[in-house]
Amino acid sequence: MKNKNYLDDLDKREKYIQAFSKFSHVLTTNQNQIFYLYYIEDLSLSEISDIVATTRSSVYDTLKKARNKLDKFLNIN
Repeated sequence: MKNKNYLDDLDKREKYIQAFSKFSHVLTTNQNQIFYLYYIEDLSLSEISDIVATTRSSVYDTLKKARNKLDKFLNIN
């Protein structure tokens, strides 16, 4: 069961990366940067918060908003 969740997470991650490559233009500059650092550079929320000089919770919120925007374009659930 744990392995299936891991594979589902990898599949969802790949879909977001593909959506980002097609629709990054719909994201704000900040959303674009944070999404890139998290999904492409594979940095943690804490590492990203240090880079962009904000809180970890702000990074989380921005990442969530970016995913929600991309969901609208690809209907990822």
